This record gives sequence, C-alpha cells and structure tokens, in this order.
Amino acid sequence: MKKYIFLATVQVLSVLGLSAQTVKPNAKLQLLGTRSWIRLDMQDNQQNLSGAKVFWSKTNKKPQTTKAILADGARRYYIQQVDPETTYYIWVESASGKTLANGKVYTSKKWGLDDAELNEVQKNPSSRAVPAGMEVYWQDEFSDRLLNRNKWTTNYFSSLNYLNSKSRQEMLLDQLPQPAYTLNGSAINLYVNDTIPNRIFTEGGNQKISSIQTYDWKSNENLLDNSKGGYFEVKVRRNRQGNPKGTNTAFWFDSPGPDIRYYLQEGAEVDGIKGIRPKGQLFEIDVFEYITAQFVIHGHVDPKGVFQRNLATHIAEGYEHVGQWVTHGVLWTPTSIKHYINGDLIKEYTNKNQIYAPNHFMNVFLGAYGSEGGVNMEVDYIRAYNWPLKDGNELPNPDFEGKAGLSPWEGAATIEEGAGEKGSKGLVLAPGQKIEQYVYLDPEQSFKLSYWGRGSNTQVEVDDVTVVTGKLSHVKTQIKDLGKKGKTQEISFETATEIKPNKKIVRIGFTNLGIENAFLDNITLSKK
Repeated sequence: MKKYIFLATVQVLSVLGLSAQTVKPNAKLQLLGTRSWIRLDMQDNQQNLSGAKVFWSKTNKKPQTTKAILADGARRYYIQQVDPETTYYIWVESASGKTLANGKVYTSKKWGLDDAELNEVQKNPSSRAVPAGMEVYWQDEFSDRLLNRNKWTTNYFSSLNYLNSKSRQEMLLDQLPQPAYTLNGSAINLYVNDTIPNRIFTEGGNQKISSIQTYDWKSNENLLDNSKGGYFEVKVRRNRQGNPKGTNTAFWFDSPGPDIRYYLQEGAEVDGIKGIRPKGQLFEIDVFEYITAQFVIHGHVDPKGVFQRNLATHIAEGYEHVGQWVTHGVLWTPTSIKHYINGDLIKEYTNKNQIYAPNHFMNVFLGAYGSEGGVNMEVDYIRAYNWPLKDGNELPNPDFEGKAGLSPWEGAATIEEGAGEKGSKGLVLAPGQKIEQYVYLDPEQSFKLSYWGRGSNTQVEVDDVTVVTGKLSHVKTQIKDLGKKGKTQEISFETATEIKPNKKIVRIGFTNLGIENAFLDNITLSKK
C-alpha cells in the first residue's frame, strides 16, 4: 500500500496558465482544481499553520470573511461545491492575519497526468505484467479524501440495465441509487451492507450496488478515452461478511451508451434500436467478478436482445482472493485479449481469425455487489498503460531505440546498433523475414507512411482488417529497392469508413523480398 502523499498540480503564486501542470517544488501552496472540489496543500516546512485561515473567491479580491480554518496539524484542505470550469483565487493567512500563501486554480472538468501520481508508480510498482515500453496514460491512486469526479461517475448503469425500463427511467431522471464508499487517502473502499445503500438496485433483484465507472449514460460523457486499448491493472483486496446474496466484487469493462446499439448484434433491433456490434465481438469483459475471479468475455445476444452465452471464460487456480491484496490485469490490443493475476499470464486470446477485442472505447467499472450481509472491495490503484506516441506518429516504437525491443511489432527480425539512419539502432530484416503491426486508426482519414530504408528489395503493405474475422483487405502495396546508401520512402493511403466513433484496425507490414539484408528505421504513420 502507498503512503499518504501530496499531489502537486496547477498554477500557484506567479504561475499564470490555467492548464493543469505540476507546481515548482518550492511553492508554498499547491492547488488542484476538479469539477467538484479544489484541493489545497501547504508545503511541509510551512510554519504558523495553527489556526490558519482560508479565503477563496471567483474574483481576485480577498473576501472580508474567513471561509475556513485549518484544523490543528492539517496541511491539506478541500474546498467543495465549486463551479466547474471556473477560476478561483485562494488566500491562506496565519491566525494573526499574516499572508502565508496565495494562488489561483481553474476547476477543469478534464483530468491530466500528474507528476506526483506518476511518482507513486515508482513507490508502489505495478506488476511485472506491464509490457516493456508501455507508459501510464490514465490512473487513479485514490490518494484523496474525495472522489475525483473528473475520472469517475457514481451513476452506476450498464448495457443490461438499459433493458430494465424502471432502471432506465431512473437513469434518465438522474435518480439512480448512489454507492457507499470511503476514501482514506490511500485507497477507496467500495461496500454494501444491511443499511447502505438504502435499497436493492433493481426491483426483484438481490444486489445492492456500490460502483464507480468512467462513462455516464445520462450525459453521454466519457471520462476515459481508452479507444486504443492498452494494459489495465488494479490492486484490490476483497472481503465478505456473513453469507450475502448475489456476491460480486468486480473490475470490468462494458460497451458504452447512450443506448444498447453496442450490446445488440448486427441485424437485431429492439425498441427501434438497431444493433451495430459484429457477431463474435465482445460487449463486456469481466476481469474478475465472482470471488473466484472468473474471467469472462461476453458476446452472444439473440435478435430480441436476450443474452445467450459467453464468448470465452476461464478461472485461474491457485490464487487466494479473499482478504488478500491481489493485482489483476488485462491487455487489450487490436487483435488480442490477455489476462494476468499478480503479473502471471493466465490466459490469452490471440487468434487473429477470431478477434474478440472491440474497436471502440469501453466503460470501466469498479464495484461491490450483494445483500443480506456485507461485501466490500478496497482498491489501492487503477492504472492504464499504452505505447507512447510522439510527434503525431500513430506507430509506437518507430525507431527501435526503447526498452520494448521489437514490440509491439511482430515477426522475425533483429535490432542492431549502427543499422539505423545516421548510425542509430535499426531493424535488420534477413531475406524472407517480415514484421507487422496492427493499429487503431481514425476512419476516412488520409495517412502518410514514411520510413528510412537501406538494402534489399522490400515490400510495404497496408491492409484493412475486418473486425472479428481478421480478414485482410488490400489498401496499398509498395515494393522498393532501398539501395546501398539508404533514404526515406513514403506511401500514402486512406482508411475506410467505419461506424463512428469506432476505430479502423489497420495492418502495416514490411517484407524483405531480396537476397540480402534490409535495414529499417524511423517508421512514421501520420495524418496528412
């Protein structure tokens, strides 16, 4: 578990910008603005904080009346019930009236990566399952005493709830039951018991639900753009008290709204809603749900919208989950789904002719479910990783310089010092060898693929990939004699149409057709 830390963001003192950023280490006051609260952190060595007074205003004029007094020993304070997307001015004075610090902060509705949270990954590392070369692009370390509403909504709702008319009406009227949870500055504890929440979630069901998620069905607001997949990991401890009904403690992904078009399969229609999900593509991933941590990929739905069966499921043996801190991870790529527990690869679904993975963003849930007893799940952290992209390049690892080696490129090739452009690292393709990479791209978009090459005749292929079946449809091919000196080559193409906001899956491939080695470096795929 992590130690309690101070997060450092946004502007203070003479910092002028309104975008989220890390403050300087010597700043007296550190501020973070979210849509629902502002956090104030005073520097550890700041003196005279006993009885310190806090003032805030939407104008750069200090109010006459003190709005809060810091508790003895406190160096952190939360201003609540703020207006989103608003600039607030903050002053902190000693009990005697001396100005200790002041600053301003913007209550952004968007989250941003923060250095202090990223540092927590070093102090409290993720499991070894994180693919080498991937970096955090979204996270919650649950280090605050309040839930960050820029990352989470408490309006629990899913595809299956949409089919219940009463639940759907509660969602549309903003009357959904709210979760029970606590935050202690180190973890979030989601729980249900005999008194909280105050009722069963669905009439006739057997579960109270305390859950948070990254997509709000009523507002159609997505708080986490994970449309390009990645590796997702949580560290959790799960417990139950008594013998509760409907016991679940879940980390899962569900297709988004604002209706059930992603739940229904193509050709199906329910209440005027036409399905758009190809048969065989998942609409839900349960990384774990039951106490046994069963992994489930949901997918088969009949024309009337009735769920039929899973696409795949498995249970990992030999792991103790009750009362134990356990890490659970899932790697989602354009062609695969892989499941990990405590860094161990449990099961992988990597058949390129049976692609379960979605080509759109997914709603992420953390929750506890049950009734007539207690169920709870503590979450230390949730982290999302993906390959870093730079300078508009849609292809990760374009120069083979990082610690990822060949990944996420696939195929037979070697990386050698001096083989690349200007003597850098480069890729060596022996005669007959090939590499390929599958990527999520925007549809109906013009792209330019450029690369530095030297040596033998090399074929470059761009293929559209059909979801589920993985069938390749030729888009563009280029064969070049790269020559002894080496130079940059280019090939242009346009991605095909797709249901918006879905992504197109595209394959980029290189094959050495000659009798000598080919050398590749600096492969760039960018929008034109």
